[in-house]
Amino acid sequence: MLTRTTSITFLGRALTILLALASLSFGPPVHAAEKLHPEQVANLLPQLLQMHLKQHDMDIAFMRRMLKEYVEQLDPSRSFYLKNEAEAIISMNDEQLKKLSQQSIDGDFSQFNTIFKEFQEKQLVRADALYAGLEKRIDEIKALAKEKAEARKTASTEKPEIDPKANKELLTNDPNKTDPVADDANDDPDKIKWTERPLTNEERERRLLRRSAALYAINKEYLSETESFKQMLLIIRQEHDKWQNVNMEEQVSKLFLKSFMLAMDPHSDYLEGEDEEDFANHMERSFAGIGVQIRPCPMGAQVEDVIKGGPSDKSQKFARGDQIIEVDNVALAGMPINKIVKLIKGEKGTEVKIRLFKRETQTTDIVAIHRDTIQLADIRVKGKTYESPAGPIGLISVAAFYQGVHNDVHDRLNELSKDKPLAGVVLDLRSNTGGFLEEAIDLAGLFIKSGYVVGERDAHNKIAWQQDPDPEIAFKGPLVILTNQFSASASEIVTGSLKDYGRAIVAAHTQTFGKGTVQRLLSLNPLHLPGEIKVTTDQYFLAGGASVQLKGVEPDVVIPGVKLMDEEGFLERATANAIPFNEIPGKLDKTQPEVKMWMDWKTNNLAMLQQKSKARVDANPELRDFFDPKKRKAKADEKEAKEEKPLNPDVAPKPVDKKDEPDPQADEAVAIIKDMISSWPNLDKVGAK
Repeated sequence: MLTRTTSITFLGRALTILLALASLSFGPPVHAAEKLHPEQVANLLPQLLQMHLKQHDMDIAFMRRMLKEYVEQLDPSRSFYLKNEAEAIISMNDEQLKKLSQQSIDGDFSQFNTIFKEFQEKQLVRADALYAGLEKRIDEIKALAKEKAEARKTASTEKPEIDPKANKELLTNDPNKTDPVADDANDDPDKIKWTERPLTNEERERRLLRRSAALYAINKEYLSETESFKQMLLIIRQEHDKWQNVNMEEQVSKLFLKSFMLAMDPHSDYLEGEDEEDFANHMERSFAGIGVQIRPCPMGAQVEDVIKGGPSDKSQKFARGDQIIEVDNVALAGMPINKIVKLIKGEKGTEVKIRLFKRETQTTDIVAIHRDTIQLADIRVKGKTYESPAGPIGLISVAAFYQGVHNDVHDRLNELSKDKPLAGVVLDLRSNTGGFLEEAIDLAGLFIKSGYVVGERDAHNKIAWQQDPDPEIAFKGPLVILTNQFSASASEIVTGSLKDYGRAIVAAHTQTFGKGTVQRLLSLNPLHLPGEIKVTTDQYFLAGGASVQLKGVEPDVVIPGVKLMDEEGFLERATANAIPFNEIPGKLDKTQPEVKMWMDWKTNNLAMLQQKSKARVDANPELRDFFDPKKRKAKADEKEAKEEKPLNPDVAPKPVDKKDEPDPQADEAVAIIKDMISSWPNLDKVGAK
């Protein structure tokens, strides 16, 4: 994600857009920003089309994409529509689509109402008995869970490759949790094609039972058999109950606007309610809470870590592996993690009562704790050092490009070099999904003198280049940037531009995600409407002139990494409606002394770095095996077989302490730094400050 803030450089454009939107006639004002009505949405459409980078027309192709997105919004897990039913909606003929376009422009959403109503009355009602009858199929679900476990063990030792078409979309339906079948779709005895909709009701039923069995098996890692089945029922039925007893007109207007935005490109969207809060939470630097990092689990949320110095740490009541099962008497089982976070957070100084299921004692405990300000810098920007003969090598991991992140990175550099100057730095941007554009520019500026970092081109081919204005360099030594296929947007700007300058060596096993577009957030509150619009307005280009759109940033040195079932399917170029790749003349001044020095050094030394890294990898089978899914699975199964199992099936196994796993990619990045140190040029000799 790459988002523009309403800064001085953007203020005029933002106000122009808001004034244009505000000039629209909506009839009587809506005083409470709670509802969207069709006529209000219809009045927004021309402005939204004009604002978008591609300036789409609501033509036949656009309306077909929009219908597909509408169906996906109704049934993202592919649990209710049969394939022919979904295709019948999407495959309207050209005349029908032309009519639908005109109706939409006129604020007539009757066709979308019909689709929604038929989904409620046919697809959901058809599934009522199936979902209601799951209690009676407990033995069948347990047997399927056992069968799947046996299939996984066989797959870990016998199957030569992973199905390249497995489950990309199941993983991405809900950002707060993953589908229980996603990791092991290739081991499914029924060979279900999860990315496609079921052909028959019988197949749809098998899918539900398989999903139930997979979730039940996951629950069994924490709970007894009885509780595992109970929590499975709670979670699996949520997808069926979501669209029951809702206001159709209100929901259709929201679904229409969301589908409309997604039809333009995969990063334009309508955010409302929890979507807005999730986005804000991702970008905040601090909040009032209890100071724990959590992840979903069947009973609610499992404590992954206790933040040092926070209320939970001071209480000495929380430990890794404990499960938060109630917040202020609200049971959390089956609740999405974003809702749990919302319950735990609150006003600074207020009390919250947490019911904990203690890992160590397997008992529950109620803890009353007062919320306090939690600074996220220590969580999102972590630093540590590795020793080398030339001095310490710092590794700084950056989780997101929130406001102020470049200052936090600068602080880590200072902290790590307090006792002794750093001989090199590894900047870890793996799985960093981006954030604010200004922060990417400022963070890149920590490692170069003032110069152009990124250019933005809008729908009118107007290009605005952004540069780092600060001539000071926070660190002048060897720099390696670690990335993976989930490094996106703002992290790609930093990686790609520093690569263009010759300032950094990029180490990874594959290209980065390939998202080269800029989104702007506009609140609809000035129009007395709920929510925010996130719209793609620009494509960005690196200092050298290339976009990362679709192509991403390729590594200079290829090192082993995690192999996914469908690695290609997780990249931007596999998403629907993606913006195409482009290239423009760059703004990189190769005559600048320091730029020439870095680029000459890289030209002369890159082959050496590649050869030495390959030699280390070839000589280290443990490193290669670490990223081999079959070998890792075989080792995990071997370890599991040696562990003691409880004799009573209604007694949950005692959780084992989670130890920090080794990080061979980081180790190899540090080794690359060591190879760079002896020949790295002295920047001070070219007059750099």
